[in-house]
This record gives sequence, C-alpha cells and structure tokens, in this order.
Amino acid sequence: MRPTSCVESIRPQHLPSEIVPEEMAISSTPELIGLAQRTLRDLRLRVAGASGGGPDALREAGYAGAGSLFDAFDTWLSDRGEGKAEDLSVDDFSDRAGEFFQAAGWGRVTFRSLHDALAVIDIEHCWEAQLHGEGERGCHLTTGTLAGFLGCLTDYPVAVMEIDCSVGPTGRCRFLAGNADMLEHAYDRVSRGEEWESIGSG
Repeated sequence: MRPTSCVESIRPQHLPSEIVPEEMAISSTPELIGLAQRTLRDLRLRVAGASGGGPDALREAGYAGAGSLFDAFDTWLSDRGEGKAEDLSVDDFSDRAGEFFQAAGWGRVTFRSLHDALAVIDIEHCWEAQLHGEGERGCHLTTGTLAGFLGCLTDYPVAVMEIDCSVGPTGRCRFLAGNADMLEHAYDRVSRGEEWESIGSG
C-alpha cells in the first residue's frame, strides 16, 4: 500500500551525481499543466548549463513533480476501470504505464524486470533526449521523475540510473531502477565494464 503522499514521505537514496539528492523541495499542491516543448527545452538548457549542479537541479525538479504525475496515472487507470497501479501485474503495469506516458509525449516507454533484482525502463525517442543541446547527454528530468514515480509503488526509496542515452531514428534511453544498495552494486559493475544484463543473475 503506497502512502497517501508518496513523494513527501519517501526520500530517494542514490549514488552521488547519479540520481536524486535526498533533500528536495516538494510542492504540496498536486497539479499538472501543459508547457510548450520550446519552453521546456530553453529552461532545461539554462539549468543544465548553470554552474553549481545544474543536472542535480533537474533531477530534483523531476522528482518533486513525480507524485502528481503518479496521481494522474492512478486517475487515468480508474477512468478506464483498471483499478490501482499497485494492484497491476508487471506486464499489465508496463502496458498501462507505457500507454499513459506515450500519450503524455514521453515516447515509447516499456518497463520490465531484470532477474527480479532491478527494473529496466526503455524509452524510445525519449522526449528529453530530443531537447538536448549540442554535446549534451543525460536525461536528468526523466531520471528524477522515474525515481519518484516508481517510489509511489514501493515501501522503500527507489533509485534510478541512466545507462544509455541516444537520439536519432533508432534513439533510445535506458534506465535501471531499484533500491539504493542494488543500484550501487549495478553502478560498480557497469563502471568496471561488465554487461548490465548480468546484474542480479547470480
């Protein structure tokens, strides 16, 4: 059972510079608004290019709004007679969440389990990657948002790490999600050049 206000009650644990800082400014007013893509692109370029932790600020901002996004997803499910998100099977959650995020303009999103140890999230034609400036890499807003969104489904803080980011006709961004200890283990292995697919296999 997720808390009534999941983002306020669960702080993400994370690897330094990889995920979402523990202290975050959280809005108490759950609401969603639409913004032009050009506005988001200009804003994130300015923040990402700022000195003193631009990427961290983007991850914080994504995390701060994740609870409202999850509430919108729950409402979207209820309107379709699907019940609560936490009651869905992994396959049904992937299908429904993928449909929800694609309708919201995120790209084609899929969720799957990796050896029952981590979640793998793939986003084809990721909305944030399409907004990158020249030489920029990393979908920081998306990383923070996924950490908060998935944390609403668990009774522990969820950490998220992006391991692949590409744009173009076959562009895809890939993220790993799990508890902080598992993500730290994954980070160490990937940093040593090991294949991420083997994490949690034994």
